[in-house]
Amino acid sequence: MLYTVDIVTENRPGVLYRIAGLLTKRKINIERINAYAVKGKGISKIFFTADVEKKVMETLAKQIYKVIEVADIKYHEVSH
Repeated sequence: MLYTVDIVTENRPGVLYRIAGLLTKRKINIERINAYAVKGKGISKIFFTADVEKKVMETLAKQIYKVIEVADIKYHEVSH
């Protein structure tokens, strides 16, 4: 299944690195990614798309949420 993941984080060094590391450990390839800082808010938004099984996505979302700087995470299946 292809999923799009939307993450809101504190704008801190290393957050994207830690999130990418969680995907690397599971050999998940990022199909698309976009990340940007929200000006004047101290937060960043990260969006990525990856092809993973539903159970893996559920587990991955829980682990990403445990990254201390992550404030929110949402994901949804991309329809073809």
